Amino acid sequence: MKIIFFGEDSFSNVVVLSLLNAGLDLALVICPFYNNIRHKRLERTCKDNGIEFIRIKNINSLQVVDKVKSYSPDLVIVAHFEKLISLEIINIPTIGCINVHPSLLPEYRGMSPQHYPIINGEKETGVSVHYIDETADTGDIILQKAVQIEPEMYVNELQQKFIEIYKFIVIEAIDLINNSSFKPVKQSHLLGSYYGKLRKKDCNIDVSRTQNEVLNLIRGVSRPYYGATLENYRIWRARKMNSQEKGIFSKVERKKLGLYLSNNNDMYIFLNDGGIKVEQYQKIK
Repeated sequence: MKIIFFGEDSFSNVVVLSLLNAGLDLALVICPFYNNIRHKRLERTCKDNGIEFIRIKNINSLQVVDKVKSYSPDLVIVAHFEKLISLEIINIPTIGCINVHPSLLPEYRGMSPQHYPIINGEKETGVSVHYIDETADTGDIILQKAVQIEPEMYVNELQQKFIEIYKFIVIEAIDLINNSSFKPVKQSHLLGSYYGKLRKKDCNIDVSRTQNEVLNLIRGVSRPYYGATLENYRIWRARKMNSQEKGIFSKVERKKLGLYLSNNNDMYIFLNDGGIKVEQYQKIK
């Protein structure tokens, strides 16, 4: 089986390493051209293993189409890739194109599957491998692995759980594809949900929300992302006030909901159903 891979970051690299460790024939890796260094680990892996690595602005260009055709691939694998692949490329490999998506499809399609399960207070999410069709994350599901979202889990901790699954899930999916009796699960009749790319304005704290809702937002957009914002502060970590800290409510004249900064720079957020102690924050310049 000859494989071509589309990826762009260190998460993509974990999947590439799983393919190499399984002894599969990875011929080419295609990466979008961004003005950053997120591709570096993936590029290094390709260089160390003699795999052709292409970085290009238009991943659906005629140049890319011709390059993919020149390898006559059996399978195209996509992982942590923010761009949609054209139908012309999808139709090239003999077996098809598959994608690794960090949610339990059909829920949380789109570009923010690591954020919104936490923001929405879900107890479970996961990783799906599915066939690629013309729209985002709607193709037939090959394999899924569930991940529990712990009550105080932050987005970077959830991503570490995803990484552990990335180390083996594509290999298991390929084994299923190679089984003639295997039938993928169609998504066409499933409604699901879709979330676009996380924006800075999505990270603003609304003090009319509950403690749980505000904490979920803080955990869902924390490092390495934007961080939740309130007034001119970026908030990275927080928790509900403990019993001792609740005494602050009686000492502070609460004329309004929102941020309170004590004389010794302890930060609290006052909400309708209680208070939050901010453990890590920084002033926005």
